[in-house]
Amino acid sequence: MITAYSFGASTAEGSKDTEGGFVARLHRFLRDTDGGIAINHGIGGDTTDMMISRLPGVIEDMKSRTNPLALVTLGINDVPRLVDEKPEIRVPLDRHSGSLEKILAATAEIGDVIYLSQYPVDYVARSLDPDITRRYVSLGNEIARGVGVDVIDIFQMITPGMFDEFIFEDGLHFNNQGHLFICNQIIKYLNRSD
Repeated sequence: MITAYSFGASTAEGSKDTEGGFVARLHRFLRDTDGGIAINHGIGGDTTDMMISRLPGVIEDMKSRTNPLALVTLGINDVPRLVDEKPEIRVPLDRHSGSLEKILAATAEIGDVIYLSQYPVDYVARSLDPDITRRYVSLGNEIARGVGVDVIDIFQMITPGMFDEFIFEDGLHFNNQGHLFICNQIIKYLNRSD
């Protein structure tokens, strides 16, 4: 039995999924298979700076749980926009790197960790530079692997056809099918690890 917990921004929270997001779907799977439970510690809009400030409370909560499994799922809230209404919340790449390393280290101290990469978005609609966004994604994967954390690279899995099927009309969040896809990737990972 495990206690999986999502930690991150809107994807971790389950935004835009009428069934509660990948973590709610994972919870139902774990419950129905007597595999454990899943808890949602995701908050839409969070940057790694915000996650760092919440980290001690999340760690404290999870220390008392059975076999905690962190599902660290960052959004792209750290990434600067070309036209930006909230430049003050963006996190420079070097600080993003350090924060992610702290998050992964802290969660790994109390249990297993899976890092789920960010994913493609509608760069034009979201006012993002694709190259800068890819740097954040690549660095996140590199950091996770560097500290011995397994990566489910959602970014690389989402083809252009899948993008249209899995991304909500806002061009930023996963829809129901996208959250189901993420949940299925986690289940495949867990089944492989048994």
